[in-house]
Amino acid sequence: MSIRVVASCVAITGLWVCAHAADVNRGAETTFVVTVADHMGHKPPVLTKEDLNGSLSMRIKGVTPLYGDKELYILVDDAANYDFGAKLDELRTFVKSQPQSTAVGLAFIRDGELNVIQTPAKDRRLVARALRAPSGSKPANPYCALFRLLSGWKPGVERREILMITSGLDNSPAGAAFCGNADSAIAEAERIGVSVYAIYHPSADYAAEDWRRVDNGVVDLSHVCYETGGESYFVTHSAMETIAPFLDDISEHLDNQYRVTAVFDAAALPGLRDVYLHPVSLDLELMAPAKVWIGGEER
Repeated sequence: MSIRVVASCVAITGLWVCAHAADVNRGAETTFVVTVADHMGHKPPVLTKEDLNGSLSMRIKGVTPLYGDKELYILVDDAANYDFGAKLDELRTFVKSQPQSTAVGLAFIRDGELNVIQTPAKDRRLVARALRAPSGSKPANPYCALFRLLSGWKPGVERREILMITSGLDNSPAGAAFCGNADSAIAEAERIGVSVYAIYHPSADYAAEDWRRVDNGVVDLSHVCYETGGESYFVTHSAMETIAPFLDDISEHLDNQYRVTAVFDAAALPGLRDVYLHPVSLDLELMAPAKVWIGGEER
C-alpha cells in the first residue's frame, strides 16, 4: 500500500484488499465506490476495468462511471468555532453548487452529541439557509456523533458522502462510557459504504491546547478519511483563512467516481473484507475504501 500526501491532503495510489480462498468464480459479489484524483493537474483520467488489477482472491468484474443520485451530509462541529468568518459563505456556495441529483443533509455536533437539522434533500437551499457558523462548545468526541449519523443513515442511493468540519479532537474522559471512537466510525462507514471527507478547523481556545493532542486529532481525522475512501484537509494547527480550495477539490472528487464490481472468494463468513486495487499505471491516483462489506444485512 502506498500513500501520497499532496498539499497536506492524503490520497491513495494503491489499496490492498486480501482474502483467503482461491476460487473467485463462485464467490461473493459486491460493489464499492472508487474515486480517481489528480491533485497536480486537476484532470483526472477516465477509469476502465483494464486500469485495475485485483488479487488472487478478488476478481475485478466491472467499472462503471457514476453520474446519478448521491447523498451528501455536511457535519459541523460546534467546537470548531475559531474565527469562522467568510468560510461560512464558502460552505454555502459549495452546497448550492452541487448537482441537481445530489441530496444534501445537515447536522451539527454539540458537546459530542449529534443534532440532525436536515435529512438529505435535493432542495439544497434548505441546507444553505440552515447553515451557520460553529457556535462554540467544548471539544468532546466527534467520532461518536459521526458513528450515530452513519448508523442511522437509511439505505437508498449508491453514493453516500460526509463532509466534516472539526478539529478531530476526542476529549472523552479516559475510561468513560462512549458510543464510539475513530475506529468504530471507520468500521461503520465501511460497512454501509460511506466516504468521509474532513476539513480541520480549530476551537476558539486551540492555542492553549497541548499540541500533541491537536496532532493526534488530525491523525485520527485523516485515518477516518483515508480508510473510507475520502480525504482530509489541513495545513497547520491554526485556522485557515479560506477553505474554498479544499471544497473545490472535494467537488472534483465527487465528479470523478466509479462503481467497482468485484468478486471475492466464497469461503469467508459475511463481514468486512480487505480490498486490493492495484492500478496498472503507477501514475493513476485512486481513492478507495480499505475494506468493504460482504454479505449479511442490508447496507
